[in-house]
Amino acid sequence: MDGQKNIKALLSKIFGIVSAVSSLCAGGFPFGVAAIVLSVLAKKTDPDNGDAKLGMILGIVGIVITLIAAVIYFILGFLGGYLEAAGY
Repeated sequence: MDGQKNIKALLSKIFGIVSAVSSLCAGGFPFGVAAIVLSVLAKKTDPDNGDAKLGMILGIVGIVITLIAAVIYFILGFLGGYLEAAGY
């Protein structure tokens, strides 16, 4: 059981890092969700696990940055289409 706990925490940290890094290209959302889920599962067996805490934080950061990037991409795309239609 101890090895599984460490693997979940380690995977949470890895997915959190991937989520934070890939969030600028709006691809970090699924990795962030995976990091959060694995972090919660790892914290059930060991609430003081540092890897699980880091995975949770990085997963949340990755999701937030992904959502902000998606909104910016949408606004820029909408604004670009509007300006093109207006002849600018």
